[in-house]
Formats: sequence, C-alpha cells, structure tokens
Amino acid sequence: EQIEEIESELARLARLNELGEMASTLAHELNQPLSAIANYAQGCTRLLRDRNDSDAERMGEALDEISRQSLRAGQIIRHLREFVMRGETEKMPEDVRKLVEEAGALALVGSREHGVRTVFDFQPGADMVVADRVQIQQVLINLMRNAIEAMRDSETRELTVRTLPGDNDDVVVEVSDTGPGISEEVASRLFQPFVTSKSGGMGIGLSISKRIIEAHGGDIEALRNAQGGVTFRFTVPALRELV
Repeated sequence: EQIEEIESELARLARLNELGEMASTLAHELNQPLSAIANYAQGCTRLLRDRNDSDAERMGEALDEISRQSLRAGQIIRHLREFVMRGETEKMPEDVRKLVEEAGALALVGSREHGVRTVFDFQPGADMVVADRVQIQQVLINLMRNAIEAMRDSETRELTVRTLPGDNDDVVVEVSDTGPGISEEVASRLFQPFVTSKSGGMGIGLSISKRIIEAHGGDIEALRNAQGGVTFRFTVPALRELV
C-alpha cells in the first residue's frame, strides 16, 4: 500500500512537471499572437484618428481597450511562466483597491448577462499591500470566475469582494458567492492539484492560487458563508509605514 501511495505521488508530481513545461511552451507560443493583436489594434487606432465622426471615436476607444488588454494578457502569461518555472515573485507596493478593480474588469465580463450582482466593499485600514500585482490579480480573477460559475443555477446570484485589515500586519481579501457551496469530499482536498467539482475543470486554478498566496507569505482558505455559498479568504502582507 505504501508503494502504491508513493507511485501515485510520483505520478502526480510528474503531471505537475508536465504542467510547468506546458505553461512555458504556451507562454512562448501565445506571446507572438498577443503582440500581433496589440500592434494591429494600435495601427487601426492611428488610421481612425483622421476621421471625426462619432462611430470612429467609439471604435478608437474599443481598439485602445483591445490593445491594453492584449498587452496585459501577455504580461500575465510572462509572470505566470516565471512563477511556474522559478517560483519567484516581483513584489512592489500596490493599492489593494486598484488591484481588485482591475481584476474585476476582466473577471466580470459577461456577468450581468448571467444575472450576477457584484458588490465591492473596501473597508478602511486596508489600503496598500506588498505584492506581485499580476499574480495577485490572477488569484482574484480565478476566484471571481469560479464564483460566477458556481452560481450558474442559483436563484440568488451575488458576488461580494471585500478587503479589510487583518490581525498580523496584513490585508484580508474575501471573495464570496451565493452558490450551492462545496461538498465535504472536495473541501478537504480543494487546493490540491487536479481536484475540481466542475465537469470541465482541470483542477489547477486553486492549486496555483495557493502557491501564489503562500509565496507572498499569506494563506488562503475556503469557508461556508451565511448564504450557503463559499467565501474564499486570503491574506497579503500590508505595506508598513516607515517610522
């Protein structure tokens, strides 16, 4: 039985290694088309500047946003590749409210069409953190998208993202949903690789999120909330004031 357990663990580690290599390959392959998207969008924006009608102005704004988001996607891939390969983070002082709002702009696309109401609650005293902006936003995006998907069949669909001061010189971030919750079987293994309750899920999002938060010196947990859904709660080191 011990040998079987060891073999199973080795097989899991081999899959993780393959996942790291796959992430590296995807990052390399995707950077080129993303750069091309950004370049074409910027070129179209320059052509539209010579037109003065309102449609051209609206198209120009849309193309600017396409360019920004494609460059941001490339940055996310680059940072995630570096993290998977070396486990390193690039920590800087960051405004936690801005982190959440920027992540929400990506994660919540299409959420209104699915009847999801989103509430942001930024409590005083939780302002600046020391973090890798792209990686923490990846965690936020993953948790928000998971919450939206969890509420797909719920009568009440409310997503709440809350920031508040922690107890140990850190900032607490909570992402709560009104979905059906998590089964006890899955809950105990929720942050392990390849564990998922989604029919089409790979089960790696929460595992990567846990690694990112722990690399920042924080922790992450999943709790059942008063609405019967799940609240993911994680901590990030706060920026200490210089005395």
